[in-house]
Amino acid sequence: MTTQHTDVAAAIRDALGEVLGTTLRPEDDDLALNERYERYDSLAVIDAVGAVEQALGVSIDLVDDDLRSSFASVASIERLVARKKADLSVLDSAF
Repeated sequence: MTTQHTDVAAAIRDALGEVLGTTLRPEDDDLALNERYERYDSLAVIDAVGAVEQALGVSIDLVDDDLRSSFASVASIERLVARKKADLSVLDSAF
């Protein structure tokens, strides 16, 4: 596990923890959030999107990024953030 991976996952856990009012554990990163946290409903997902965007400086499209799958777990959110950051890197290097 790289430091960058750990930092991104930790930032996601912190952002989600603020939304859910709890502390998320690294060992639960692959677990489905809606099964683990009763409060993680559709409205909490929208709040989580905003919290992740703010914490990690990415822009998430509510339709194109399929929130049901991309915000299902900390690990899936981390994959989405990695893809978004890679896309930004490519776009930045093109200009």
